[in-house]
Amino acid sequence: MNAIVTARGVSLELTSGRLLFSNLNFTINPILTALVGPNGVGKTSLAKLLVGEIEPTSGSIRRNVPVTFFHQREEPPAMTIEEFLTEDYSWPTLGEKLLDGIDRQKLCTHLSGGQWMRVRLAHSLKDRFLILDEPTNDLDREGREAILHYLQRREGGALIVSHDRECLRLCQDILELSNRGLSKFGNGWDLYEEVKNQERKNLSAALDSAKRDRDQAHIDRAEQMAKQEKRNRRGAKTAERGGMPKILLGARKRRAQATSGSIDAATLDRAKSAVQDAYEAFAEMKIDPVMYADLIGKAIPNQKLVAEARDFNIKFKNWLYPRDLNFTWRGNLRLALKGENGSGKSTLIKAILGEAFETHGKLIRGNLKTLYIDQRCAILDETKDIFENIRDVSMLDESEIRNGLSKFLFKKNTVFQKVSTLSGGERLRAALARGLLSTERPELLILDEPTNNLDLLNIEFLENLIREFQGALLVISHDEIFLKRANVTEVLDLIDLRFQNQN
Repeated sequence: MNAIVTARGVSLELTSGRLLFSNLNFTINPILTALVGPNGVGKTSLAKLLVGEIEPTSGSIRRNVPVTFFHQREEPPAMTIEEFLTEDYSWPTLGEKLLDGIDRQKLCTHLSGGQWMRVRLAHSLKDRFLILDEPTNDLDREGREAILHYLQRREGGALIVSHDRECLRLCQDILELSNRGLSKFGNGWDLYEEVKNQERKNLSAALDSAKRDRDQAHIDRAEQMAKQEKRNRRGAKTAERGGMPKILLGARKRRAQATSGSIDAATLDRAKSAVQDAYEAFAEMKIDPVMYADLIGKAIPNQKLVAEARDFNIKFKNWLYPRDLNFTWRGNLRLALKGENGSGKSTLIKAILGEAFETHGKLIRGNLKTLYIDQRCAILDETKDIFENIRDVSMLDESEIRNGLSKFLFKKNTVFQKVSTLSGGERLRAALARGLLSTERPELLILDEPTNNLDLLNIEFLENLIREFQGALLVISHDEIFLKRANVTEVLDLIDLRFQNQN
């Protein structure tokens, strides 16, 4: 198999002087390949190197075919679809499938996000090799399915920079970029996940072993110190009985104290350091081994009302929902709202939270302590740091707040980061911390597209936490894998207004 791209000794240093990565060596074959890694590690910069938009600081990149960067977003032109695609009418069947159901006389500026993505994909059919940067971000289910269909049938391969596991499962090779460099995994996403799961198990075992060694070192040192103190007392009594001068007695006492203080201190320090190293390894993977027993919300009685709609609808220019809404939600339900972009998912959430709209029918809201986190994490005060955001809503003292924040992977001085400087994953963790460390524990957790712009490790952190949440959960998401792993059990589709069991 002839490689599409070959990279040798590639390094990239930013204008700020920061070395983003160094000495990367890899090949990309004409198959579907994923590029994964934490946000900020340099995935988009590496993609731009591969297409030649920027040049490496050192090393070389050889391209055997033209490589095209398919950007996450592109402003649509003020022309019809047919005009936009004039040069590409000799499409294979794949192109016709992409445009199925779309009026080609429609202006590109009037298309939904999913439709515009499908048109752009049709326009790219003649490109030999594509790099797609987060292609499913902000897309509804229609747009996501168009991407998946396209990738499954595209010839010549593509490199996919994504955190969308539905996309990633289509890939045969996985390139993982981290602060340790770049690693390549063959045989698909499922095998890659197995390798990473085993790595987590190894980390957990290493942490348990390090804790045991540290605790034993404490015990051993306490026993040795007790024995040394006994010897010191015995020696002091002997010296006094023998009439040793005071100046010599003082020197002997100081030597004994120094000996007691140094007994196996190096062993204890190494044991403590091993525990710290294990915790830092967990933090790098966004997996905290601390259980969330005190952070998982408040369960509510089975018959307690969350929300009830009786022939309810919301009016903008027209009535929003194709049929009036009728539902009753009680107890610790775990429900996903689904529908195309613009179908009224976020609007229904806002109505449940009490925002005023022109309506008919009734929407009855339960009296619940609610934690609502939107895509911007607007509950955070941008002018304050993480610690101050928690202190504003919590009666915990400083040490308790800092201990709580460590469970959200904010350790040491990172708790004093300004909210305005945080990444998407850090903002979400800070918002969750603010809600779950507050004086009143939430009974209802509402999340609006929480996985948008999160890397895989922060998505997994979120899944682990809300899987343990004991109250009611209401979530908007197009990420089927996330919904399954978060134990969402019911779905309300706002297009056909049908409730579905998610299992």
